[in-house]
Amino acid sequence: MLKTAGILLVILGASGAGFTMALSVRRQAALLRQLLSALEQMKGEIAYQRTPLPELMRLLSVGSSGAAAAFFGRVAGDLHLRQEGSVYAIFKKELAAVPAAAFPAQVRLVLLNLGKGLGKYDLESQLCSIDLASQRLQSLLDALQADQRARMRSYCTLGVCAGLAIAILAL
Repeated sequence: MLKTAGILLVILGASGAGFTMALSVRRQAALLRQLLSALEQMKGEIAYQRTPLPELMRLLSVGSSGAAAAFFGRVAGDLHLRQEGSVYAIFKKELAAVPAAAFPAQVRLVLLNLGKGLGKYDLESQLCSIDLASQRLQSLLDALQADQRARMRSYCTLGVCAGLAIAILAL
């Protein structure tokens, strides 16, 4: 009886790990969509309202959720204090504070490159930086969505199969 319960727990644990991995793919797609929306809002605010960067980052933090909201909120706070020398330095500092699982390496790179172009050049150059970041994030989202279902199904199946394999070995 106890052995059966243990085997069942192993199968459920491994299956849970597979489902968690599948969920991370879905979270990453949601993050990319959220960042794309923030960049669209950023472009409009800079182009038409001429919103100062600290206020813009605060607006983005209010309009976002999760890690993106925390990132934009901390950037807004740092921009108000202006302790760092540039927007890039602030982005770099705040991205270092974000857990690696929240922002994948490719997303971090896109945001760092965006930080290089904000608050430094003329309006047209800033808008080009935003467009470039949007294009890169969109390509990441397209690549993720292209194989999202297959990856999610693979992770779930892998978790269940790993649990079953361990259960068979335990018998």
